[in-house]
Amino acid sequence: MAKDKDYIRLIHTAKWLRLRRDKLNDTPLCERCEELGRVAAATEVHHVIPVEDGLTRQEKERLMFDYFNLKALCHDCHVKVHTDMGRCGKVQAKNRAKEHLKRFVNKFLK
Repeated sequence: MAKDKDYIRLIHTAKWLRLRRDKLNDTPLCERCEELGRVAAATEVHHVIPVEDGLTRQEKERLMFDYFNLKALCHDCHVKVHTDMGRCGKVQAKNRAKEHLKRFVNKFLK
């Protein structure tokens, strides 16, 4: 679960809920399952480029609401994608925080 305060704020907006609904209406089947020759209902929407990767609030909003940054997935595939991305667990969260700080310093302080 994301702990980024901007992400948490954005994920609860009416704009996100509409976009999520539209994506699932447009793409009712899991895109990953289809790639693997399976059929499953899409129940979740995944951000291909994670919202938390944005360094500024503006960048996070762009990633959050970019329709082309979304994939419709079933729950199992959503978990698998996050596991494959190394985005699950405390160690991974700590590593992401370090990387985020490094990118912030490079962008704004150098």
